[in-house]
Amino acid sequence: MFKQIRFAALAALAIAAACGLPAVNAAAQSAPAKDKGSAVMSPEAAKRTLTKDTISADTAEKIAHVCEEFATKHGYAGVVYIIDPFGDIVHVHRMDGTRPVQLDGAITKAKTSLFYRANTHELADRIVNDPVQSVQMWANGFHPTPGGLPIVLNGKLIGVIGVTGSDPWDEECAYTALHEVIGTPMPSPDKFKWTRP
Repeated sequence: MFKQIRFAALAALAIAAACGLPAVNAAAQSAPAKDKGSAVMSPEAAKRTLTKDTISADTAEKIAHVCEEFATKHGYAGVVYIIDPFGDIVHVHRMDGTRPVQLDGAITKAKTSLFYRANTHELADRIVNDPVQSVQMWANGFHPTPGGLPIVLNGKLIGVIGVTGSDPWDEECAYTALHEVIGTPMPSPDKFKWTRP
C-alpha cells in the first residue's frame, strides 16, 4: 500500500509541477539550532540506523504531549502522528474519544506534508480555487487541510507532524507543540484562520 501511496505522491508532484503549483518554503518555519542535540537521534542511534538529522522518539513524544494539553484546553480529542523524513512512524498519540477517521486524517496530513514538503494549510489555500488540482490531490490520497507541518531544524527536515481532531485548531496545536518543544517560530494568530471551502 505504501508503494501505491508513494507512486501516487510522485504522480501528484509531477501534476503539481505541470499545473504550476508553486513550491512551499518549509524552511520558513525552521527552528533555530538552540537544542539540536536533544531534538534529533543521538550519534550512536543514527549510526545504527544509518541516518542522521531524524527527530528523536523522545522529542516526538514531548510534541505529542504538548498537543494533548492544547487539545484538552480547547475541549476536543485529537490524534498526533509524527513520522521521520522517510515516512516511517516515530510516534502516534490518540486521545480517548477520537474516531477512526481522525487517525486516518492525521496520517494523511503527515504524508501530504512529507511528500509536498509543505504546510498543508498553505496547500489548501493554493488549491481552494482550483477544483481540478483539489480533486487530483484528494484522489491521490492527500489531505490538504490544516494540521500537517514539516518539522524543520537548522534548515533540515527532521520529521513531519499530522494533527487532527478539530479543523479550526489542528494547525495551531501542531505549531504550539513545535514552538514549545524545539523552538519553531510561531506564526501570527490570523494565520490560523481557515474555513473549509
